[in-house]
Amino acid sequence: MMDALFLCRVMVVMSLTFAARCGRANAGKPPNIIFILADDLGYGDVSISPLVNRTNMIPTKNIQRLADNGMKFLRGYSGQVCAPSRCSLMTGRHSGHCTIRGNDGSYTPLLDTDVTIAHVLGQDYSTALFGKWGLGDFNTTGYPTNQGFDIFVGQDSQSACHNWYPKFIQNNNNDSFPLPKNEHASEENCGPHHSSCTWCNDYFAQETINYIQSHANDEKPFFIFFSTTTPHVGDLTGSNTSYPTPAPYDSRFPDITDETLRLFATAVSAQDDFVGAVLDELEYQQILNNTIVFFSGDNGPDDHPLQFFDGPGPFRGKKRSLHEGGIRQTIVAQWPGHIPANSSTEHLFSFIDFLPTAADLAGLSKSALPDVDGLSAASVLLNEQKPAQEHAYLYWEYCFYHNTGGLFPNNQYKEGWAQAIRFDEINNVTGILTEWKGVRANRDPLALFNLTADISESVNVTAQFPTVASRAISYMDEAHVEDPYWKSSYNDSDKCCALCYHPDGCSYPCVRKTPTPVCDNVVGNMLKPIDLDGLWIDESHATYNISVNPTSNAILLAVVDCPHCCWDSGKGVVADRAINVTATGISCTRDEIGTICDDGNSIKIVWSSHWKPWTREQSFDLD
Repeated sequence: MMDALFLCRVMVVMSLTFAARCGRANAGKPPNIIFILADDLGYGDVSISPLVNRTNMIPTKNIQRLADNGMKFLRGYSGQVCAPSRCSLMTGRHSGHCTIRGNDGSYTPLLDTDVTIAHVLGQDYSTALFGKWGLGDFNTTGYPTNQGFDIFVGQDSQSACHNWYPKFIQNNNNDSFPLPKNEHASEENCGPHHSSCTWCNDYFAQETINYIQSHANDEKPFFIFFSTTTPHVGDLTGSNTSYPTPAPYDSRFPDITDETLRLFATAVSAQDDFVGAVLDELEYQQILNNTIVFFSGDNGPDDHPLQFFDGPGPFRGKKRSLHEGGIRQTIVAQWPGHIPANSSTEHLFSFIDFLPTAADLAGLSKSALPDVDGLSAASVLLNEQKPAQEHAYLYWEYCFYHNTGGLFPNNQYKEGWAQAIRFDEINNVTGILTEWKGVRANRDPLALFNLTADISESVNVTAQFPTVASRAISYMDEAHVEDPYWKSSYNDSDKCCALCYHPDGCSYPCVRKTPTPVCDNVVGNMLKPIDLDGLWIDESHATYNISVNPTSNAILLAVVDCPHCCWDSGKGVVADRAINVTATGISCTRDEIGTICDDGNSIKIVWSSHWKPWTREQSFDLD
């Protein structure tokens, strides 16, 4: 099966070779493309965003320089948290379709069937990734060199990226590439200003510069994804700060008396230096005018007092929130001589739009693209008369069980599995634009907000605009495709899968990965989950009932008659060819994986651990 999926993906990617070129890149060598992505950088943490309290502004002169020489998407949108945000950026698919929907690419790495921007550009471009990945660990289908990147120097897993002074990083096919100065990295051993150790972000920045130097005069253009871990919190053994930046950054902003805030500012300042280093090198190599540079943060701010720098700006929410403060970014793009300098646009631009936009700017036709949710904004960037296609809506979903209100006391939705929808409506008579935002959790009633009048999402206007609310719900239902590994919720007690951080999976409501079949004829991939609904019996004549939700593939277990059972009920999900369940009772909890088998006379579920096989005295109709 894996070989077939891989071949399918290869055929899709190879088709790009024969795609017709459109006019934008026909005049000569296509432009180089660089996307610089900061980590946990809030909307208000940089100087380029409007509507922000600038009393304690962090100077970001190089990000400002990028904006002064390019275009700002004032209504730019990222994802809500690291891994799903990057999944959308790389594949052009929103979180209702993406392979990675929680903050965990170790659990569900990108698949052989996923097509990234590196695949799309890779037929004509050299492709490189430096820094944070989080969409698939080494030796998985999601590893960068399996996802279209020729070069990868960085940290593959979401959790590993928290270490700012790692002993090892990944370098192409070497999963334990040493950073010798970090052999015994600690607050004590790294010395004053951490100068005896290697800060991984400095290392990744230098690798990016080296790559630009070595490929500046190549016949092929290059695509670089430079993904830092600043200003995300970072680890260093023995450090009492969450932002252990090294010299020269750590001595900056001496007038800020709160050490956490000061060091956060140094991390933002370092990020600004990285942007400047890239721009300076492009200029030095005389390729600035033939290079498109994008810049954004990956989600809202987190893990420091947000009010001092006004990180979320005027918006409700922070990182992991589906309110504007968790997903709003001022996204910048520069291409001297092509993108108007010091310009801005109100065009809705989301991370899902990067893939089709970059492909368009590179000269690839639309027929060369995989199935994406994004739309090209190339005509907006190039200030063309032809209007860009507008989104019917933007969509996000995420499972999280904590409050993420940011500078506001609370979310406007409950904990659990949340959905958000964002769309514009223009009055045909007055021509007035209304910006609508809808949020809900666990399929509760919708909370609808008019962002044009209420940018902080404070006043629920669902009752006043029932038709708009109904449209928002229909958009949500249309956008979400259930994924067995990222279970959604249908009510407050129906738990969703948030994250796992284990390649073998986790117990319900997440999924343990399918075990090696323990029967000769496994038919789980040929039946419908609803076919499991009903009574089952084991060899001791104990009986059980399985109830299947046909929409979500979630299941409920119940003991009907079992004197020896220590559990009485359970929950689970049907995924691939297996049933993953967690059962509980007064005296025990059981996590089990069941493999579905057919011996020709009966259907059997063979369990992985404590339970004897369950049987139905009939075969399913597989026609």
